[in-house]
Amino acid sequence: MGQYHDDVINSDQISDPVFTAAFEPVKDLLEQQIQDGLHPGAQLSVAIDGELVADFAVGERVVDSGVALTNNSVMPLFSSAKPITAVALGVLADSGRLNFDDPVATHIPEFAANGKSSIQIKHLMNHTSGLADDALADGGNNRQEVISRLSGSATIEGWVSGERSAYIPTAGWHVLGEIIERASGSSYESFVQDFILNPIGMNSTFSNVDPNTAETLGERLGVMHDSRRQPMTVSAAYTPERLGRFVRPGSSFHGPAQDMVKFYSMLLNDGVALTGEQIIAEGTLTTLITRQHEGLLDETFGVVMDRGLGFFIDSQRHSPAVPYGYGTPASAVTFGHGGKESSTGFADPERGLAVSLVFNGMPGEPKHDRRLKQVLAVVYEAVDSLE
Repeated sequence: MGQYHDDVINSDQISDPVFTAAFEPVKDLLEQQIQDGLHPGAQLSVAIDGELVADFAVGERVVDSGVALTNNSVMPLFSSAKPITAVALGVLADSGRLNFDDPVATHIPEFAANGKSSIQIKHLMNHTSGLADDALADGGNNRQEVISRLSGSATIEGWVSGERSAYIPTAGWHVLGEIIERASGSSYESFVQDFILNPIGMNSTFSNVDPNTAETLGERLGVMHDSRRQPMTVSAAYTPERLGRFVRPGSSFHGPAQDMVKFYSMLLNDGVALTGEQIIAEGTLTTLITRQHEGLLDETFGVVMDRGLGFFIDSQRHSPAVPYGYGTPASAVTFGHGGKESSTGFADPERGLAVSLVFNGMPGEPKHDRRLKQVLAVVYEAVDSLE
Protein backbone atom coordinates (compact mmCIF):
# COMPACT_ATOMS: atom_id res chain seq x y z
CA MET A 1 0.00 0.00 0.00
CA GLY A 2 1.44 3.35 -1.02
CA GLN A 3 1.76 6.62 0.88
CA TYR A 4 -1.31 7.96 -0.90
CA HIS A 5 -3.61 5.46 0.72
CA ASP A 6 -1.83 5.68 4.07
CA ASP A 7 -2.70 9.35 4.15
CA VAL A 8 -6.26 8.73 2.99
CA ILE A 9 -7.05 6.18 5.65
CA ASN A 10 -5.68 8.30 8.42
CA SER A 11 -6.98 11.72 7.46
CA ASP A 12 -10.00 13.42 5.97
CA GLN A 13 -11.93 10.81 4.03
CA ILE A 14 -14.83 10.65 6.49
CA SER A 15 -18.07 12.18 5.25
CA ASP A 16 -21.36 12.69 7.05
CA PRO A 17 -24.35 10.59 5.99
CA VAL A 18 -26.84 12.09 3.55
CA PHE A 19 -30.42 11.14 4.37
CA THR A 20 -33.84 12.65 3.71
CA ALA A 21 -37.39 11.55 4.53
CA ALA A 22 -37.82 10.32 0.95
CA PHE A 23 -35.43 7.47 1.70
CA GLU A 24 -37.09 6.43 4.97
CA PRO A 25 -38.93 3.52 3.24
CA VAL A 26 -35.60 2.32 1.81
CA LYS A 27 -34.00 2.40 5.25
CA ASP A 28 -36.98 0.57 6.74
CA LEU A 29 -36.76 -2.16 4.12
CA LEU A 30 -33.01 -2.63 4.59
CA GLU A 31 -33.54 -2.93 8.33
CA GLN A 32 -36.38 -5.42 7.83
CA GLN A 33 -34.04 -7.50 5.69
CA ILE A 34 -31.58 -7.50 8.60
CA GLN A 35 -34.34 -8.92 10.79
CA ASP A 36 -35.01 -11.51 8.08
CA GLY A 37 -31.40 -12.68 8.35
CA LEU A 38 -30.28 -11.66 4.86
CA HIS A 39 -27.39 -9.47 6.00
CA PRO A 40 -26.16 -7.71 9.14
CA GLY A 41 -25.82 -4.37 7.33
CA ALA A 42 -26.11 -2.48 4.05
CA GLN A 43 -24.79 0.68 2.44
CA LEU A 44 -26.58 2.85 -0.14
CA SER A 45 -25.47 5.86 -2.13
CA VAL A 46 -27.57 7.68 -4.76
CA ALA A 47 -26.84 10.75 -6.89
CA ILE A 48 -29.00 12.62 -9.40
CA ASP A 49 -27.16 14.66 -12.03
CA GLY A 50 -24.03 14.40 -9.88
CA GLU A 51 -25.70 15.63 -6.70
CA LEU A 52 -25.69 13.21 -3.78
CA VAL A 53 -29.24 12.70 -2.50
CA ALA A 54 -28.60 9.68 -0.27
CA ASP A 55 -25.49 8.21 1.32
CA PHE A 56 -26.09 6.14 4.41
CA ALA A 57 -25.72 2.71 6.00
CA VAL A 58 -27.76 0.54 8.33
CA GLY A 59 -26.86 -2.32 10.64
CA GLU A 60 -23.55 -3.69 11.82
CA ARG A 61 -20.10 -4.16 10.32
CA VAL A 62 -19.86 -7.65 11.89
CA VAL A 63 -22.95 -9.51 13.03
CA ASP A 64 -23.66 -9.17 16.77
CA SER A 65 -20.58 -6.95 17.24
CA GLY A 66 -22.36 -3.73 18.15
CA VAL A 67 -20.03 -1.91 15.71
CA ALA A 68 -22.10 0.10 13.24
CA LEU A 69 -21.64 -0.12 9.51
CA THR A 70 -21.25 3.46 8.19
CA ASN A 71 -21.40 5.27 4.88
CA ASN A 72 -17.59 5.45 5.04
CA SER A 73 -17.05 1.71 5.51
CA VAL A 74 -14.79 0.18 2.85
CA MET A 75 -16.89 -2.63 1.39
CA PRO A 76 -16.05 -5.71 -0.70
CA LEU A 77 -17.30 -4.85 -4.19
CA PHE A 78 -16.50 -8.08 -6.05
CA SER A 79 -17.67 -7.86 -9.69
CA SER A 80 -19.41 -4.53 -9.13
CA ALA A 81 -15.99 -3.01 -9.75
CA LYS A 82 -15.36 -4.73 -13.10
CA PRO A 83 -16.35 -1.49 -14.91
CA ILE A 84 -13.31 0.22 -13.35
CA THR A 85 -11.08 -2.17 -15.29
CA ALA A 86 -13.17 -1.60 -18.42
CA VAL A 87 -12.72 2.18 -18.18
CA ALA A 88 -8.98 1.70 -17.62
CA LEU A 89 -8.86 -0.19 -20.92
CA GLY A 90 -10.81 2.66 -22.49
CA VAL A 91 -8.21 5.15 -21.25
CA LEU A 92 -5.51 3.09 -22.98
CA ALA A 93 -7.61 2.95 -26.15
CA ASP A 94 -7.87 6.75 -26.08
CA SER A 95 -4.08 7.02 -25.99
CA GLY A 96 -3.62 4.55 -28.86
CA ARG A 97 -2.02 1.87 -26.69
CA LEU A 98 -4.64 -0.72 -27.63
CA ASN A 99 -7.82 -1.31 -29.59
CA PHE A 100 -10.78 -3.34 -28.36
CA ASP A 101 -10.55 -5.37 -31.61
CA ASP A 102 -6.92 -6.32 -30.93
CA PRO A 103 -6.26 -10.02 -30.50
CA VAL A 104 -5.23 -10.60 -26.90
CA ALA A 105 -2.04 -12.19 -28.25
CA THR A 106 -1.00 -8.82 -29.69
CA HIS A 107 -0.27 -7.78 -26.12
CA ILE A 108 0.34 -11.19 -24.51
CA PRO A 109 1.95 -13.34 -27.24
CA GLU A 110 1.98 -16.51 -25.15
CA PHE A 111 -1.81 -16.30 -24.84
CA ALA A 112 -2.14 -17.58 -28.44
CA ALA A 113 -1.36 -21.12 -27.25
CA ASN A 114 -3.92 -23.88 -27.72
CA GLY A 115 -5.98 -22.15 -30.40
CA LYS A 116 -6.66 -18.84 -28.62
CA SER A 117 -5.15 -16.51 -31.25
CA SER A 118 -8.59 -15.34 -32.45
CA ILE A 119 -9.76 -14.12 -29.02
CA GLN A 120 -9.96 -10.33 -29.01
CA ILE A 121 -9.90 -7.95 -26.06
CA LYS A 122 -13.58 -7.17 -26.57
CA HIS A 123 -14.44 -10.88 -26.33
CA LEU A 124 -13.03 -10.99 -22.81
CA MET A 125 -14.87 -7.79 -21.91
CA ASN A 126 -18.28 -9.01 -23.09
CA HIS A 127 -17.91 -12.65 -22.02
CA THR A 128 -17.95 -14.18 -25.50
CA SER A 129 -14.36 -15.50 -25.49
CA GLY A 130 -15.06 -19.11 -24.51
CA LEU A 131 -12.17 -18.94 -22.09
CA ALA A 132 -12.83 -21.40 -19.29
CA ASP A 133 -12.81 -20.15 -15.72
CA ASP A 134 -9.63 -21.68 -14.34
CA ALA A 135 -10.42 -22.02 -10.63
CA LEU A 136 -6.99 -23.51 -9.95
CA ALA A 137 -5.32 -20.53 -11.60
CA ASP A 138 -7.48 -18.09 -9.65
CA GLY A 139 -6.24 -19.77 -6.51
CA GLY A 140 -2.59 -19.52 -7.57
CA ASN A 141 0.21 -18.17 -5.45
CA ASN A 142 0.73 -14.98 -7.47
CA ARG A 143 -0.47 -13.13 -10.56
CA GLN A 144 2.38 -14.41 -12.74
CA GLU A 145 1.30 -17.98 -12.05
CA VAL A 146 -2.30 -17.11 -12.91
CA ILE A 147 -1.37 -15.50 -16.24
CA SER A 148 0.89 -18.41 -17.13
CA ARG A 149 -1.84 -20.96 -16.50
CA LEU A 150 -4.49 -18.99 -18.34
CA SER A 151 -2.15 -18.43 -21.31
CA GLY A 152 -1.63 -22.17 -21.52
CA SER A 153 -5.31 -23.02 -21.17
CA ALA A 154 -7.77 -23.93 -23.93
CA THR A 155 -11.23 -22.58 -24.74
CA ILE A 156 -14.49 -24.47 -24.37
CA GLU A 157 -14.59 -27.13 -27.09
CA GLY A 158 -16.35 -25.94 -30.23
CA TRP A 159 -16.60 -22.33 -29.07
CA VAL A 160 -16.31 -19.57 -31.69
CA SER A 161 -15.33 -16.27 -30.05
CA GLY A 162 -17.97 -13.58 -30.33
CA GLU A 163 -20.81 -15.96 -31.25
CA ARG A 164 -21.78 -17.38 -27.85
CA SER A 165 -21.92 -15.86 -24.39
CA ALA A 166 -21.13 -17.20 -20.92
CA TYR A 167 -20.30 -15.09 -17.90
CA ILE A 168 -16.81 -15.98 -16.66
CA PRO A 169 -16.20 -14.10 -13.40
CA THR A 170 -12.43 -14.18 -13.01
CA ALA A 171 -10.29 -15.70 -15.75
CA GLY A 172 -10.79 -13.10 -18.48
CA TRP A 173 -10.33 -10.25 -16.03
CA HIS A 174 -6.93 -11.51 -14.93
CA VAL A 175 -5.95 -11.42 -18.60
CA LEU A 176 -7.39 -7.91 -19.06
CA GLY A 177 -5.38 -6.72 -16.06
CA GLU A 178 -2.24 -8.14 -17.65
CA ILE A 179 -3.04 -6.33 -20.91
CA ILE A 180 -3.29 -3.07 -18.95
CA GLU A 181 0.13 -3.70 -17.43
CA ARG A 182 1.85 -4.53 -20.71
CA ALA A 183 0.17 -1.75 -22.69
CA SER A 184 0.78 0.92 -20.04
CA GLY A 185 4.20 -0.14 -18.78
CA SER A 186 3.05 0.21 -15.18
CA SER A 187 1.42 -2.06 -12.64
CA TYR A 188 -2.32 -2.57 -12.86
CA GLU A 189 -2.76 -1.07 -9.40
CA SER A 190 -0.74 2.05 -10.21
CA PHE A 191 -2.45 2.65 -13.55
CA VAL A 192 -5.94 2.38 -12.08
CA GLN A 193 -4.94 4.58 -9.16
CA ASP A 194 -3.41 7.30 -11.34
CA PHE A 195 -5.93 7.38 -14.19
CA ILE A 196 -9.23 6.37 -12.55
CA LEU A 197 -9.39 6.50 -8.76
CA ASN A 198 -7.33 9.64 -8.03
CA PRO A 199 -8.80 11.98 -10.66
CA ILE A 200 -12.38 10.92 -9.88
CA GLY A 201 -11.78 11.35 -6.15
CA MET A 202 -12.45 7.71 -5.29
CA ASN A 203 -10.15 8.19 -2.36
CA SER A 204 -11.33 5.25 -0.26
CA THR A 205 -11.35 2.65 -3.03
CA PHE A 206 -8.65 -0.02 -3.14
CA SER A 207 -7.89 -2.38 -6.02
CA ASN A 208 -6.90 -4.94 -3.40
CA VAL A 209 -6.99 -5.18 0.38
CA ASP A 210 -4.14 -7.29 1.72
CA PRO A 211 -3.68 -8.06 5.44
CA ASN A 212 -1.54 -4.95 6.02
CA THR A 213 -4.11 -2.68 4.40
CA ALA A 214 -6.84 -4.40 6.39
CA GLU A 215 -4.98 -3.76 9.62
CA THR A 216 -4.59 -0.08 8.75
CA LEU A 217 -8.26 0.27 7.84
CA GLY A 218 -9.31 -1.36 11.09
CA GLU A 219 -13.03 -0.98 11.74
CA ARG A 220 -13.53 0.94 8.48
CA LEU A 221 -13.15 -2.34 6.58
CA GLY A 222 -16.46 -4.01 5.79
CA VAL A 223 -16.72 -7.75 6.35
CA MET A 224 -18.66 -10.18 4.14
CA HIS A 225 -20.95 -12.75 5.76
CA ASP A 226 -22.33 -16.06 4.63
CA SER A 227 -26.03 -15.65 5.41
CA ARG A 228 -27.29 -18.75 3.64
CA ARG A 229 -27.57 -20.44 7.01
CA GLN A 230 -28.43 -19.11 10.44
CA PRO A 231 -26.75 -17.98 12.51
CA MET A 232 -24.78 -16.24 9.78
CA THR A 233 -20.99 -16.22 9.97
CA VAL A 234 -18.12 -14.19 8.51
CA SER A 235 -17.22 -15.79 5.17
CA ALA A 236 -13.71 -17.27 5.34
CA ALA A 237 -13.38 -17.18 1.54
CA TYR A 238 -13.37 -13.38 1.34
CA THR A 239 -10.95 -12.34 4.06
CA PRO A 240 -7.83 -10.29 3.22
CA GLU A 241 -5.74 -13.37 3.94
CA ARG A 242 -7.54 -15.27 1.17
CA LEU A 243 -8.86 -12.75 -1.35
CA GLY A 244 -6.12 -10.18 -0.81
CA ARG A 245 -3.03 -12.25 -1.62
CA PHE A 246 -2.76 -10.46 -4.97
CA VAL A 247 -4.89 -8.12 -7.05
CA ARG A 248 -7.78 -9.65 -8.97
CA PRO A 249 -8.89 -7.05 -11.56
CA GLY A 250 -12.43 -8.40 -11.68
CA SER A 251 -13.12 -9.15 -8.04
CA SER A 252 -10.72 -7.76 -5.39
CA PHE A 253 -11.76 -4.09 -5.24
CA HIS A 254 -13.05 -2.64 -1.97
CA GLY A 255 -14.61 0.77 -1.45
CA PRO A 256 -17.61 2.65 -0.08
CA ALA A 257 -20.79 2.94 -2.13
CA GLN A 258 -20.24 6.71 -2.37
CA ASP A 259 -17.05 6.16 -4.42
CA MET A 260 -18.86 4.01 -6.98
CA VAL A 261 -21.50 6.74 -7.28
CA LYS A 262 -18.70 9.20 -8.11
CA PHE A 263 -17.59 6.74 -10.80
CA TYR A 264 -21.05 6.40 -12.34
CA SER A 265 -21.69 10.15 -12.08
CA MET A 266 -18.53 10.62 -14.15
CA LEU A 267 -19.84 8.21 -16.78
CA LEU A 268 -23.18 10.04 -16.90
CA ASN A 269 -21.25 13.28 -17.43
CA ASP A 270 -19.72 12.09 -20.73
CA GLY A 271 -16.58 10.84 -19.02
CA VAL A 272 -15.84 14.06 -17.14
CA ALA A 273 -15.25 13.79 -13.39
CA LEU A 274 -16.78 16.22 -10.90
CA THR A 275 -13.30 17.77 -10.71
CA GLY A 276 -13.63 18.72 -14.40
CA GLU A 277 -11.03 16.23 -15.59
CA GLN A 278 -11.82 14.19 -18.72
CA ILE A 279 -11.26 10.59 -17.66
CA ILE A 280 -12.30 8.83 -20.88
CA ALA A 281 -13.29 10.15 -24.29
CA GLU A 282 -17.01 10.34 -24.90
CA GLY A 283 -16.86 8.15 -28.00
CA THR A 284 -14.89 5.45 -26.23
CA LEU A 285 -17.30 5.57 -23.32
CA THR A 286 -20.24 5.15 -25.68
CA THR A 287 -18.65 1.96 -27.01
CA LEU A 288 -18.32 0.56 -23.48
CA ILE A 289 -21.87 1.28 -22.30
CA THR A 290 -23.96 0.42 -25.36
CA ARG A 291 -24.97 -3.04 -26.49
CA GLN A 292 -22.10 -4.88 -28.17
CA HIS A 293 -24.15 -8.05 -28.23
CA GLU A 294 -27.84 -8.48 -27.56
CA GLY A 295 -30.27 -11.35 -27.53
CA LEU A 296 -27.55 -13.90 -26.75
CA LEU A 297 -28.26 -16.63 -24.24
CA ASP A 298 -25.81 -16.38 -21.35
CA GLU A 299 -24.84 -20.00 -20.86
CA THR A 300 -23.76 -19.41 -17.26
CA PHE A 301 -26.99 -17.82 -16.04
CA GLY A 302 -29.32 -19.56 -18.50
CA VAL A 303 -31.08 -16.34 -19.58
CA VAL A 304 -30.64 -13.81 -22.38
CA MET A 305 -28.41 -10.92 -21.25
CA ASP A 306 -27.19 -7.90 -23.23
CA ARG A 307 -23.69 -6.58 -22.64
CA GLY A 308 -21.51 -3.67 -23.53
CA LEU A 309 -17.77 -3.95 -22.90
CA GLY A 310 -17.34 -4.57 -19.19
CA PHE A 311 -20.92 -3.47 -18.49
CA PHE A 312 -24.20 -5.38 -18.22
CA ILE A 313 -26.94 -3.46 -20.05
CA ASP A 314 -30.50 -3.65 -18.70
CA SER A 315 -32.00 -6.85 -20.11
CA GLN A 316 -35.40 -7.15 -18.49
CA ARG A 317 -37.06 -6.73 -21.89
CA HIS A 318 -35.89 -10.31 -22.54
CA SER A 319 -37.10 -11.73 -19.23
CA PRO A 320 -38.10 -10.50 -15.77
CA ALA A 321 -35.95 -13.32 -14.38
CA VAL A 322 -32.66 -11.75 -15.45
CA PRO A 323 -30.35 -11.80 -12.40
CA TYR A 324 -28.25 -8.86 -11.21
CA GLY A 325 -30.56 -6.38 -12.90
CA TYR A 326 -31.43 -2.83 -11.93
CA GLY A 327 -35.11 -3.17 -11.07
CA THR A 328 -38.34 -2.91 -13.03
CA PRO A 329 -38.34 0.94 -13.15
CA ALA A 330 -34.88 1.10 -14.75
CA SER A 331 -34.75 2.35 -18.32
CA ALA A 332 -33.57 0.11 -21.16
CA VAL A 333 -30.31 2.06 -21.45
CA THR A 334 -29.30 1.53 -17.82
CA PHE A 335 -25.79 0.13 -17.52
CA GLY A 336 -23.65 -1.14 -14.67
CA HIS A 337 -22.56 -4.35 -13.00
CA GLY A 338 -23.48 -6.51 -10.02
CA GLY A 339 -21.19 -8.18 -7.51
CA LYS A 340 -21.44 -11.73 -6.20
CA GLU A 341 -24.66 -12.12 -4.19
CA SER A 342 -24.02 -8.78 -2.48
CA SER A 343 -23.88 -5.56 -4.51
CA THR A 344 -24.73 -3.51 -7.56
CA GLY A 345 -23.64 -0.26 -9.13
CA PHE A 346 -25.29 1.37 -12.12
CA ALA A 347 -26.29 4.49 -14.02
CA ASP A 348 -29.68 5.22 -15.56
CA PRO A 349 -29.08 7.94 -18.17
CA GLU A 350 -32.78 8.72 -18.61
CA ARG A 351 -32.94 9.76 -14.96
CA GLY A 352 -29.41 11.11 -14.56
CA LEU A 353 -29.30 8.54 -11.78
CA ALA A 354 -26.23 6.86 -10.24
CA VAL A 355 -26.72 4.16 -7.60
CA SER A 356 -24.47 1.91 -5.53
CA LEU A 357 -25.91 -0.61 -3.09
CA VAL A 358 -23.78 -3.01 -1.04
CA PHE A 359 -24.98 -5.66 1.40
CA ASN A 360 -22.54 -7.39 3.76
CA GLY A 361 -24.36 -10.71 3.63
CA MET A 362 -24.47 -13.32 0.86
CA PRO A 363 -27.73 -15.30 1.14
CA GLY A 364 -27.45 -17.22 -2.14
CA GLU A 365 -28.38 -15.90 -5.58
CA PRO A 366 -32.19 -16.42 -5.49
CA LYS A 367 -32.60 -14.61 -2.18
CA HIS A 368 -30.14 -11.91 -3.21
CA ASP A 369 -32.02 -11.34 -6.46
CA ARG A 370 -35.32 -10.87 -4.61
CA ARG A 371 -33.69 -8.64 -1.99
CA LEU A 372 -31.98 -6.50 -4.59
CA LYS A 373 -35.08 -5.99 -6.73
CA GLN A 374 -37.17 -5.10 -3.68
CA VAL A 375 -34.71 -2.44 -2.54
CA LEU A 376 -34.18 -0.94 -6.00
CA ALA A 377 -37.93 -0.60 -6.54
CA VAL A 378 -38.18 1.47 -3.36
CA VAL A 379 -35.06 3.47 -4.31
CA TYR A 380 -36.73 4.48 -7.59
CA GLU A 381 -39.87 5.46 -5.66
CA ALA A 382 -37.76 7.66 -3.39
CA VAL A 383 -36.07 9.27 -6.40
CA ASP A 384 -39.45 9.89 -8.06
CA SER A 385 -40.70 11.62 -4.90
CA LEU A 386 -37.84 14.11 -5.13
CA GLU A 387 -38.78 15.25 -8.63
